[in-house]
Amino acid sequence: MNTDREVLRILDANLNRASEGLRVIEDGVRFILNQRDLTRQIREIRHSLMRKAEEIPGAHWGKLIASREVGGDVGKDLGKEGRENFRDLIRANFRRVEEAQRSLEEFGKLFSPALGQSFKELRFKTYSLEKKVRAKLRKRIDLSLYAIAETKFIPEEDFEENIEKIVSNGASVIQLREKNLPPPLFLKIALRMRKLIRPPILFMVNDRVDIAMASRADGVHLGQEDFPLPAARRVMGEEMIIGVSTHSLEEALRAEREGADYVAIGPLFPTSTKLDSHPPVGTGIIGEIKKELSIPVVAIGGITAENIEEVLKMGADGIAVVSAIFGQEDVDVATRRLSQKIRNFRKKK
Repeated sequence: MNTDREVLRILDANLNRASEGLRVIEDGVRFILNQRDLTRQIREIRHSLMRKAEEIPGAHWGKLIASREVGGDVGKDLGKEGRENFRDLIRANFRRVEEAQRSLEEFGKLFSPALGQSFKELRFKTYSLEKKVRAKLRKRIDLSLYAIAETKFIPEEDFEENIEKIVSNGASVIQLREKNLPPPLFLKIALRMRKLIRPPILFMVNDRVDIAMASRADGVHLGQEDFPLPAARRVMGEEMIIGVSTHSLEEALRAEREGADYVAIGPLFPTSTKLDSHPPVGTGIIGEIKKELSIPVVAIGGITAENIEEVLKMGADGIAVVSAIFGQEDVDVATRRLSQKIRNFRKKK
C-alpha cells in the first residue's frame, strides 16, 4: 500500500467535507439569519482551511485530486440522514465540519506536527463559532412592539395591573428603565416584573447588566455612555440579548460589529420622556441603517398611533414606545391599538 497516497486521499476527502459543510453553514447564516459578522467569520475559517491544504509537505491541489477514488470509496453511501428543520441542518453541518477537522489534524501530523496543530486551531475556532451561531438560532426575537416601562409613569398601586395589561394586549418586549432608583429598589422591581413577563414576551433591563443578570431578565439594553458592549457580552454570555441605543449609522454599525443583537435608532421625533434626549434624527435614517445592518432595527422616540405607519414604511423591525402606552388613559387599549396597527401593516406588505 502506498501510505502517502492513502493519507493524501484522507486529507482530500476531509478538506472537501469541511469546506462543503462550512459553505452550507455560511449560506444559512447569511441568507436566513442575516448575520453579516458571523458570515465573515465562517468565510475566514473556510478560506483558512483551503490555505492550510497548500501547506501539506510535498502535496498540491493536483496531487490531492489525483489521490481521489470516488468510485472505489466504500463510505460514499454511508451516513445519509434527514434534516427536520434549519436548526438541525446547521447543527449537523457543524458536526460534519468538526469531525473532518479532527481527521485532518490527526492525519496531518503524519506529514507535519505543525500542520496538525494548524488544523487543531481551526477546529477550536469552529467550536467557538458554533456556540455563537447556535445562540443566534435561539435568539430569533420579536421586537415588533417594544414597551418601555418606568415607575414614574406607573402608579405604585397599579404597577402589576398595568404590566399584565400590556403583556396580554400585544407587547412583544417590555423593558424596565429606571435612571434614578438605587440598585436594591431597581432589583426589587425587576424581580416583580420577571414574575409577570413570561416567554415568548421578552423582559429587558435598561443600562444595568448586574440587575439584568440578577433578575434573570432576557437581556439588557445599553446606551452609548453605558457599560461597554464587548464587556457586557463577556459577562452575560452569548445567550442573553443585548440591544444598543444609537443615533447615527456609524454608531449602529459599531454596535453590530461588537455583537449587538439589535439596535434602537432615534429619537425619530421630538420626545419629552427623556430629558437628555438627542435631537430628532427623522425617519429617513431607518432606511439607511437597514441597508447596512443585518441585525434588527427598532425605531424609538416620539412614536404614536398616528405616525407609526410612517415609521414602519421605512423598514423598522419594531417600534419602542413609552408615552404612547403609559401616557394613555387605558394602557390595555393603547397597547392593543398599536399592536393591531403593526399587524395590519404587515398583512398589507
